Amino acid sequence: MGKPTLPAADALRAADPLNAEWVTVVLLSVVLLMALIQLGSPRKWRLLGRSMFSMRLGKQALREEMDLQDRAFLGLLAIGTTLLALFGWQVMELQRAGSSFPALAGVMVTVVLGHYVLLRVLGNLLRIDHGMQEYVYTGFLLFILAGLLVLPLVVFIAYQPTWRSWAAAGGGLVLGLLLLYRWLRGVWIGLGEGVPLRYIILYFCAAELIPVLLVIDHWRNTSSLLSNS
Repeated sequence: MGKPTLPAADALRAADPLNAEWVTVVLLSVVLLMALIQLGSPRKWRLLGRSMFSMRLGKQALREEMDLQDRAFLGLLAIGTTLLALFGWQVMELQRAGSSFPALAGVMVTVVLGHYVLLRVLGNLLRIDHGMQEYVYTGFLLFILAGLLVLPLVVFIAYQPTWRSWAAAGGGLVLGLLLLYRWLRGVWIGLGEGVPLRYIILYFCAAELIPVLLVIDHWRNTSSLLSNS
């Protein structure tokens, strides 16, 4: 007896890793978590929305909204981490760079925790704990916002193959603009707290700009190798 043939749609799905069943499970889990946060803490979305587009945050906002023991806030960070890791994995799959979603998620968590520890240490050394706490929270907010903004693009990449190129490019543009916005708010916060501009520039060059340039250089080298293979 011959092997049973799969329908055309099932065969295409099996051959397309971007449209794998586990991707659907991850996206459904994200939507479910968002719904649970909405049911449990509907006020959290409004507070976060206001804070995301304010150049400075008051002490009251930091006390009320930034709590790493708050399950809703941790859930939002988990959503941002998951979506950004999934988007990064999709882009690398499109470039045939070879990576894994769990590995990228682990890198995202390491970067977030690393920046948190680094900024808290710098805050203690420079005695500007409030400013550093505010910048840490700003980074968390923009991390969450980045994940939410790439969500529709992740869906397009997974389920609309003809839209993948522009969705990946659009996601890169969105993340680039958010990164610039993060740096602008960082400079604004630092100057507002009386930090000398030379220290601000030194921090951004060492802790923020160099890692971004290394990632860009890695992707460019990967793309060049693939195009020459």
